Amino acid sequence: MRKDIVSIFKRFLPPTATMVHLATPESKYALLVTDLEGDGVTEIAGIYYWGGENYLMILKQGPAGWYIADTKKDKGYGVKYLGAVPLKNRNEYNILVGWQVGSIWSELSVYEWGNGGFTDLVEGNQYFSMIDVEDMEGEQGRDGLYEVALWKHDTGLAYTVEVFRLGRDGFEKAEDVYPAYFKKVEHYYSSLLREYDSSTYWYYLADAQMKTGRKREAYKSITHALDFEYPYPSRNTLLNLRRDLCKIEPFSNQKGIDFSSLTYVCSETERDLKLEAAIEKEYNFNLSEENIRYFYNRIDLNNDGHKEVFVFLVGPFVCGTGGCSAVIFKEIEGEYQVLSRFSLVRNPVIVSNTTTNGYRDLIMYVAGGGIEDFFAHIKFDGQTYAQNPSVQPRVAPGTKVEGEAIVADDLAKSKGIQINGT
Repeated sequence: MRKDIVSIFKRFLPPTATMVHLATPESKYALLVTDLEGDGVTEIAGIYYWGGENYLMILKQGPAGWYIADTKKDKGYGVKYLGAVPLKNRNEYNILVGWQVGSIWSELSVYEWGNGGFTDLVEGNQYFSMIDVEDMEGEQGRDGLYEVALWKHDTGLAYTVEVFRLGRDGFEKAEDVYPAYFKKVEHYYSSLLREYDSSTYWYYLADAQMKTGRKREAYKSITHALDFEYPYPSRNTLLNLRRDLCKIEPFSNQKGIDFSSLTYVCSETERDLKLEAAIEKEYNFNLSEENIRYFYNRIDLNNDGHKEVFVFLVGPFVCGTGGCSAVIFKEIEGEYQVLSRFSLVRNPVIVSNTTTNGYRDLIMYVAGGGIEDFFAHIKFDGQTYAQNPSVQPRVAPGTKVEGEAIVADDLAKSKGIQINGT
C-alpha cells in the first residue's frame, strides 16, 4: 500500500481510532483505492476500529482536496476480505467486505455507491469461510462482471461451495459458470484425497464433478464414497445421486416380480488393458477390429472379499435378436481367468442376494427369437454358471428380488468403452 494513501486515510480517523489489518497471513491494511462511479476519479475505501466498533469509510476528492463521503458502522471484530469489483455494471465498482464474525467465519457485505452514500446489497446473512471473487467464464466467455464463490466449512477440510452473481433481485446462483469454476473445486478435492481417503471428500469431489458436467467421473466418486462403513452424507443420499447419474429405466415388464429393492449400478468408466487382453484371448478376436464395445462391473459374487468382473459385450459380432455375449472373470495371481461365459444376455443383469453353492444367483431378462419373455434364474453349479439363460428356470411371479442390477447403462446413450479411438 502506498504510504501517501495510508497517510491520507489516517488524517480522517477519529481520535484514538486505529486502522484495521486484514485477518490474512499478509496482515496488510484493510484499505484500497477504487473508482466507484466509473468517472475516472478515484476514491479511497478503508476500515478502522473505534470505540469497540468497525467502520467503513469512503474518501472522495473535491476541489478543496480529500473529504469524507460516507462512513458506515458495521459488524464483526475483524476483516477477512476487502475488494472492489464491478458486479452489476462494468464501469461501476462495488465494495465487498468480509467481516470476521468467528475464527473461521466471515459475513459478506456488498456495498453500492449512490446518492452520496453506500448501501449494503446483501439481504440477511451470507456467511463464508473462504471467498473467491473473479470474472468467471460462462458459456459465452467472460462478460466483464464478477462472480463470487463462497466456500463454507463443513467438516474436516471439506467445504460446501456456491457461486453467486448480483442480479436484479440480489444474489442469485450463477450456474452457467459452474463448468469453469468447479474445476478448481474438483482439483482441491482430488489433491486432498491423495492424502486422506475420506467418504466426505469423495462426496464433495462428486458434487464438483457433477457441476463441471463430468457425470461418469462423479458416478465413480460416489461409488468410492459408498465403500465406507458410514458413508457421507448418508448411504441413501449417495444411492439416490448415483441412481440419478445412471439413467436407466427399471424393467418395463416385471412379470409380477417385485424389483423395488434393487440398486441399479452403471458400468465402470476406466479402460482396463489387462481385462481387454483377457476378453480378446477368450473370444479370439480384436475388440477394435470388430468394433466391439465393452461394459463391466466389479462385484464380489462369492463373498470372499475379492471382486469378480462381469463383462457385457456389444457389437455386431457378439449380439443378436436375443441379446449379447457376456463373460465373468476371476482375478487369480494377477491374471484374469474365465469363470463363466454367457450368450443371449440383456442388460441390466441382476446379481441376487440369494446364493447357490457359495455364489450369488443371477437373474437375466430373456426375450426375442419368438419366445415368450421371462426372467431366468441362473445358479452356480459348483464350477460355473449356465451359459444360456433362455433354458433356465423362470423366476415366479410374486417373488421379491433383492440385490444389484449391474451394467445398468442405457446402451442407446452410453458408448461404453471402445478401443477404436472414438
